[in-house]
Amino acid sequence: MANIHFHPDPVLLSRFAHGELESASSIMISAHLEFCPYCRQKIAAIETEQAGLLEKSEPATLSPALNAMMQQIMDQELVDETVDDWPDTQLKLEDKSYPLPSALQRHNEKIGPWSRLPGNIKRAQVDVSGSCKMNFIYMDSDSALPEHTHQGQEITLVLAGEFYDENGTYKPGDFIIQTEAHKHLPRTREGKDCLCLTLLNAPLHFTSGLATLLNPFSQLFFR
Repeated sequence: MANIHFHPDPVLLSRFAHGELESASSIMISAHLEFCPYCRQKIAAIETEQAGLLEKSEPATLSPALNAMMQQIMDQELVDETVDDWPDTQLKLEDKSYPLPSALQRHNEKIGPWSRLPGNIKRAQVDVSGSCKMNFIYMDSDSALPEHTHQGQEITLVLAGEFYDENGTYKPGDFIIQTEAHKHLPRTREGKDCLCLTLLNAPLHFTSGLATLLNPFSQLFFR
């Protein structure tokens, strides 16, 4: 999409292509790739380079036991498995429905119920492995998250609609990384709502207004 202006950095894309990321980060990258032909080309180039290196490398010699096991696998008959219940491809919120990224369709049973947060925000947690916390965040039109910085890293992928902060406007497919060096006040414009997928490895730290009173309890929101 031509309107995508924020992408994973080259190091993150390379680690994804080499299978070095934990599951939650891989889901975030995979969902971004569904929007972004530019990053898909980058991944394809990395994979082509990997394939070239493998072709030049000496083939590994399998032990007799491993060779026998591989032969048993190859000799097994294929089983025709019919899927009766296809995963839900829509994320539902009250009267709204959004396409669920393919990377999350296989995890749809791990998406929790929607809960309300300050600032006319709604959240649905996604139970993923690892220490990071993944959430769908819905911002209604003309709403805002309290100004905050980050005690760790926050990755945000816009899935629908748009939001903005002091640094720009973010639209579907944009992949934004914020760290403790960033402070911002995400908000939506009148008539514009926004659905995002976020990944946090530490709680937020609120920096202004009454929201600062929540900081001693921020760990409760990071769960």
